[in-house]
This record gives sequence, structure tokens and C-alpha cells, in this order.
Amino acid sequence: MQRLTTALAVTLLLSGCIEVPDNKLLSDGVPSIAGECIRPSASSTQVLPSSFSLLTWNIYKQQGDWQPELDRWLNNSELLLLQEARASDELHRWMHQQDYHWFQVAAFNWQGMSNGVLTAAKGQSTEVCGRRLLEPITRIPKSLLFSYYSVEGSEQQLLVVNLHAVNFSLRGRTYNAQLDIISEAIGDYAGPVIVAGDFNRWNGRRNAFLDRWVAKEGLTEALPRPDVRTRFLGYPLDAVFYRGLTLEQARSMASSASDHSALQVRFRVLPQTASGEK
Repeated sequence: MQRLTTALAVTLLLSGCIEVPDNKLLSDGVPSIAGECIRPSASSTQVLPSSFSLLTWNIYKQQGDWQPELDRWLNNSELLLLQEARASDELHRWMHQQDYHWFQVAAFNWQGMSNGVLTAAKGQSTEVCGRRLLEPITRIPKSLLFSYYSVEGSEQQLLVVNLHAVNFSLRGRTYNAQLDIISEAIGDYAGPVIVAGDFNRWNGRRNAFLDRWVAKEGLTEALPRPDVRTRFLGYPLDAVFYRGLTLEQARSMASSASDHSALQVRFRVLPQTASGEK
């Protein structure tokens, strides 16, 4: 409860000095835009390998010593999903050094910097869409990022959803609304899907909401071994769910730089015969 109380106090304090920017999507390769979706140039897209690794982590606005931990964990991960990422020059330089192409949802600006979920990849995405959703109490936006990638040996594109779930939704309506936004994208999607990030699953009601949604969408949770994920009342806050993929390995890593542990998962995409058109 201390974590939640502290978080609420901080967000209420910050709510008076943040702004929601007009431009929603930020990137290393294209100008920021106000629209929800963008398709990078076809000439700049790259294909992910059929076996790839994904790392997801709530980076806590880079308030801790984040770089050594990422350097230690990455192991050439082709996909990097960050929640509570802050658009600092330091983070951008680091991603450039790692040869990552990235997109970020500018959920809100604080102290002149954008904050929100960020997805980076060794290969450029073919399409990216960002969404915001207001916390019902603090009125501070949370964010989602939908990214499509071509994968070696597969005619179908991989859809990766990066989520920072709403925290203070007393009756769960806004929490479920955010899951419904994801369902709009993945419900009828025939290709492989990953939904990962900070689900803020910190009580039995939220866990039940999430379990029902996962079953409805035909998703499977990648359970890490070892499992040292950050928990509240026994419920892990962060998770990776998938569909249409073969899970090869999953592990979690404790962090001293953030109040969240990280997850690293390796998947394999099997060759598909169906068209990858959405």
C-alpha cells in the first residue's frame, strides 16, 4: 500500500505542473506528429529474425542508475519496451549507440520532457499507433503503443503492444477500457501478437479483469523462471502475454534503479501461409 499511496501523492502533486502536448508520437527517424498512427518509409523498414528477444521494463523515468542495468540485461534483444520513459538526451544517445529505432507516446510533458511508453527495435516498424487514456482520479494520461514488424520467414507481421495501465480506477471501468482499446487492435488480427508492460495488477479485482480479458483474447502469459517480478499483495505488476508464437525462454531480473523488475522473453515465429495484411 505504501507504493500506491506514494504514487498517488506524487501524481497529484505533479498534476498541477504537467501538460498534454499536441504532438502524440515521437521518434528517432521521423518528425513528431499529432496523429495517432504513422507508417515509416518502406525503404527504412528492416526484418526481425524469426527467433527474437524482447525486454520490457518500467524504467521509473530514469531516476535511478538505469544504464548499467540495461547494458547488463539486453544481450542483443531485438525489441525493447519501456514504460515511464522520459525523453531525455541521455536515453536517446544510448538507444542510438545500441542501434535501436524507437517510437514513444508523449503521454504528458513534465519539466519540458515527454513521458510515456517507448518501444525500440533493431528493425524499423512498418506502422506505429499511439493512444492516451486519462487516469480518472489524477487526470494524468497513461499510454499505449502499437507497433507492427516484419519477421524473417513469416508472411504475417508481428504486432507488439506496449502498455502502461491506469493505476487509480476505483471501479475498474477505465482499466477495462484500456484493455478494450487493445482488443480493438488484436481481436481479429491473424498474425502473432505480444502484449507487454506494466499492467498495474495490484489487487484481486484487477487480476480477475485481466484473467478474463486474456482468456477472451486467446493469450498466454510468459511466466518467467526465475520469477522475481515486483509484486503487490502477491500479484505481479508486469507481464508479457502472447499469441501465435513459440515461447523459448522467459526470465525476470530484479532492479536497483527502478521500483519495477524487468522481464526478458525469447520467442520464435514459425513460418505462416496466411497473408500479413491487416
